[in-house]
Amino acid sequence: MGRAGNGYARVADTELAAWPSSSAPAGAATQLGEPEPTSTAVLSVQGMTCGACTSAVEGALSALPGVFGVSVSLLQQSAEVNFDAAVTRPDALVTAVEDAGFDGKLLDLSGPAPGAAGAAHGGAAPLVARLAVGGMTCAACSGAVERALAALPGVESAGVALAQGQAEVVFDPAVVTAQQLAEAVEDAGFEARLLGTSGIERCTLTVTGMTCAACSGAVERALSALPGVSRAAVDLLASRADIQFDPNSTGPRAFIAAVEAAGFDAAPALGGGALGDEAGAAQRAELAAWARLLAWSAAFTLPLFVVAMVLPMLGIKFMHGVQLLGFPLDQWTKWALATPVQFVIGWRFHRGAYKALRRGTANMDVLVSLGTNASYAYSVICVLQGRAARLAGENDYMATDFFETCAILITVVIFGKYLECSAKGRTSDAIKALLALAPECALLCELDASGAVASTREVPTALVHKGDVLRVLPGWRVPADGEVLEGRSYINEAMITGESEPVLRGPGEALIGGTLNAGSALLMRATRVGGDTVLAQIVRLVQRAQMSKAPIQAFADAVAAVFVPAVASLAALTWAAWYAAGAAGAIPDEWLPQGHSYFLFALLFGIAVLVIACPCALGLATPTAVMVGTGVGASLGILIKGGDALERGAHVDTVIFDKTGTLTLGRPEVTACRMLDGRYSLRQ
Repeated sequence: MGRAGNGYARVADTELAAWPSSSAPAGAATQLGEPEPTSTAVLSVQGMTCGACTSAVEGALSALPGVFGVSVSLLQQSAEVNFDAAVTRPDALVTAVEDAGFDGKLLDLSGPAPGAAGAAHGGAAPLVARLAVGGMTCAACSGAVERALAALPGVESAGVALAQGQAEVVFDPAVVTAQQLAEAVEDAGFEARLLGTSGIERCTLTVTGMTCAACSGAVERALSALPGVSRAAVDLLASRADIQFDPNSTGPRAFIAAVEAAGFDAAPALGGGALGDEAGAAQRAELAAWARLLAWSAAFTLPLFVVAMVLPMLGIKFMHGVQLLGFPLDQWTKWALATPVQFVIGWRFHRGAYKALRRGTANMDVLVSLGTNASYAYSVICVLQGRAARLAGENDYMATDFFETCAILITVVIFGKYLECSAKGRTSDAIKALLALAPECALLCELDASGAVASTREVPTALVHKGDVLRVLPGWRVPADGEVLEGRSYINEAMITGESEPVLRGPGEALIGGTLNAGSALLMRATRVGGDTVLAQIVRLVQRAQMSKAPIQAFADAVAAVFVPAVASLAALTWAAWYAAGAAGAIPDEWLPQGHSYFLFALLFGIAVLVIACPCALGLATPTAVMVGTGVGASLGILIKGGDALERGAHVDTVIFDKTGTLTLGRPEVTACRMLDGRYSLRQ
């Protein structure tokens, strides 16, 4: 969780997940005649107070394999490390500092990149891809997605968050592509959409003026021709353009200029490209879909419930005496109301069950489909058997149809999915609050030939490029990570450090996007924008923490994986036991409804086992708790790096804070005195 003294400061300023996840063994030899690839990393080390601290940091870093030299500065609170990029990764350096009891942060990296070093040794730097996965309903579904991704060559690890509806995959781009990851998820029977890849930013523009396919093609060609654009897709009907690009080469302003040069108007889409916006939009769409299903299902189920349960209890049986084509009117009514709920509104459950069985797994959809289809089929058989009995002159047959059972079950499950989706949306409130810290606009400065500010104009923060010169007025939030060019001012960095006292920043010093300028105006240069900012990395850290699995969740997933087959087997065993007992004469005849057989009687008990069993809560309870816990912690300035830390936190009985001047007064006071030597008194 990090030391309380620096709060969010443990988030690295680079995307550490983009580095290789495995290192070469210590002492691995390079090719003959080639020097070892040497990189230099500059780390911020906070918390050092004396020479013993610097020695501890130096010893921790020197102990890593592949480290050639370490220089630690106590006054500057930094460390410079020379290391072999093919043996040790930059994130390992940060981890070593943190393991020594200090707060580490990667400030700069020079020399061969780990990816290049890895390529020299026959490998490539892994990337991290985030996918939005639709159609998952329980732990069995998330397990199927995880197995499908992990089975691909080049995939190093895959994590699936059921409550978020997302997957995060670490993969080798030289072996497998991000598009192939999405295709693997779709082949497993789910919907997949690529949200982003490390090192690549996304931007969504609203494009107006397009009238035909030739227009959208012209916009797409104009965007694709820009340097640094890896992919451009234009949706004519939605009037939107989605661009994936390298932020070091281009940016949103260049996209808008290219679209306008092609003869159309463009503007940043609302929330387009923002971290967490894609997932939020998907959650809102899913919630709306469940709300529509619930409304239609209730419209059919409530009248069915009245006809099947309320009217008979009130003694109103006029519909039973009215015959229509040889069937009682109440049976026709119940049959007609239950059929659209069973096969139209509930179709997504039957389709999900088919996909699950096709891939050799069983999830909640299988139970819902089995239970509702069994009760519906039982009801149809009873109605037809009643008609056959009346034709045969057996007027004492008692119909025991349960059309309302299948409709009510589907409606209740849809209502539960609606509540679940609504709860998942609320768990992302902390991420939305973090994103709200970023200002909506910035003051962009145009420089003349001498480097002086010639003009200033207001632009949306989404249009800020790396290297832009920006003016930050008093009371404004810093629009992006950067460094001060001119001016000195106090910056409130409480959102990052937790310290309420503003910090004085001057020329050459770093600024963090989202922090508040509490003093005078500043001139700054943006060094990190979009997904590279500290705020964006905090959001990613919270998202990954919510995606991680607690140890107890592994047990829940293991149980959920065998739960559905066990319930189905138990239902079959229940039916077989009751049927065998009836065939053996162990069941009194008065237990059977009039005109019924032991087969139908035993089927009632088997259906009962199916309809009351559902593994939803088992698979969703733990990930939902992790999402809520990490989200609430983030809103309070506490970063919890996953379910494992959250679970172990329940056993913490002592917390030590190092927050001088925040939790404490910042000055010592005498609270009590005690004389240990009996020969003296306090008065002396």
